[in-house]
Amino acid sequence: MPCIKIQKLVFNDDGSIHSGSASILVSSYDKSIKGHSRKTVREKLGRILYINEGHTCGIFLSPTRGLVEYDAEKDGFAIVGSGDPRLPGLGVFPAPPVHTVFGDAYLVLGFAEKCGMVSVLRDAFTNTVDYEKVICHLLHTICKDGSKISCDDFFTRSVASCILRDIPVGSLGADTPYFMAMGEDGAKLAFFRSFIKHMRRRCPDFGTGCYVDSTPLPNDIADNPLNALCSHGVASTSIQTRLVLVLDEETGLPVWFQTIPGNVLDLSTISGVMEDVAESLGIRIGSLVLDAGYVTKSVIGEFNADPCQPAGAEGDRKPRTIVARMPAKKGYPHRKLYNETRHLYPNAKYEFIRKSHTYFGTVREITLFGFRMYAYVYVDKDNALTLGRKDREKDEDAYQRLTMAEKNWHSVKYGYFVLLSNTRAEPPQMLDEYFGRTSIETVFKTGKDFLSLLPLSKWSMQTVLGKLLSDTICTIVYLELLKALKGKEISMPKLLGTTSSLMCLRKADGTICVETPNKGTKEVYSKVGIKIPSSISLDDICKKLGLK
Repeated sequence: MPCIKIQKLVFNDDGSIHSGSASILVSSYDKSIKGHSRKTVREKLGRILYINEGHTCGIFLSPTRGLVEYDAEKDGFAIVGSGDPRLPGLGVFPAPPVHTVFGDAYLVLGFAEKCGMVSVLRDAFTNTVDYEKVICHLLHTICKDGSKISCDDFFTRSVASCILRDIPVGSLGADTPYFMAMGEDGAKLAFFRSFIKHMRRRCPDFGTGCYVDSTPLPNDIADNPLNALCSHGVASTSIQTRLVLVLDEETGLPVWFQTIPGNVLDLSTISGVMEDVAESLGIRIGSLVLDAGYVTKSVIGEFNADPCQPAGAEGDRKPRTIVARMPAKKGYPHRKLYNETRHLYPNAKYEFIRKSHTYFGTVREITLFGFRMYAYVYVDKDNALTLGRKDREKDEDAYQRLTMAEKNWHSVKYGYFVLLSNTRAEPPQMLDEYFGRTSIETVFKTGKDFLSLLPLSKWSMQTVLGKLLSDTICTIVYLELLKALKGKEISMPKLLGTTSSLMCLRKADGTICVETPNKGTKEVYSKVGIKIPSSISLDDICKKLGLK
């Protein structure tokens, strides 16, 4: 049975604990030492806030778990509430400061309520402490805007500390229990089921047309069964897990995510994700957008018609659609299609403009792995010219040594690509569809660049899954906010920077008095469609958040 090891325990004159730390000791058999028993430290419990007379149970400020109770006899941890009588006057649940930052957190909370995410989270997380922590991490993740401010420091300075009263401030710096709880399968299911139910009130077809893509998660997580040595999607070979995202085709918002081994890019990956979504959420994935790593014989066969029958022909048993980049490797007619179509590149008949770039585009019906497919051949002429010139300027002598055929290829290779699909369309239309579907990259970019989804720390696999769910929730709110700002000439950094200057005063009776906002803050709030109150009671805010 484990025991609690006490170190340097010092009491005040009134009997309260002044200082001291503790750890969990466990015994193991070792025949090489006297007594055949060796005691080792299993986990550091950190600072002691309370300990019973027998030193079998206490409350600690753990470096990994935050504020937590540990009982050695039960060998279990428990959450410590704000009203715990064993913690009088220790400042673990301090009164919120009188003056706090109001503008950024109140705007994000107001927007989350407006877009329905508050009700989604309240429905998914019925435990009040878990729900408050989801809200707290949501506010911190979005409002920090790339800064290094920790969650506990942000919380202390924000009006959130006045609203979310069941959160021990000391636990936010190392919130392992929160990420452990978020890493439970039930938490993931509860959130996505609630989110999909909410979205279908807005968009009845939400989730019925989805697409899938993945991104590598290089990491150093010990004993992660999904880690594998892989070089796909990163600059060099590294230990990776892959994050697979399923997005709604119309809105681009996440419907589901899953982690898979880093070196698995085949039909089993796609089929597994589709089966998981069908069983967990009752959603059938109708279309797929895939990167080149997934284009294999088995995947092409799964999403195609019968061998040697025209793709999309009548009687096709699998009407699902697929769009993918063709790999530029052996076994694929990547270069062959260039040779067949290069004489058409100067012909203006095949030119069109997308996103301020001029494209060449044509379509060919091909046979790939015994299946009829449509190959859409494109050249981004702007990229081909600009990048080709830069490459040539780096080493003109090497360019001049090329054969004429190699020079012709050099003139287009930086803009040349091929899309594969089992559906027939005009090249401009297919490229539009592909660009539309690649909004998944916006989700990945938001998760990586804005919300610090990566890199993954040396956590357990469960806490990583919890972090992914927490950041997915933040990503959804962030993307919805970006959509609300589209065309209004205001960026997210400006929105958050401007509103963070708006302060408030907390009165003893629970009233929040907001200072007079400047012109810029008024403009930002107006564009998001939220009113700035001159004063508001904490009870009213808590009621809107479902805390009353």
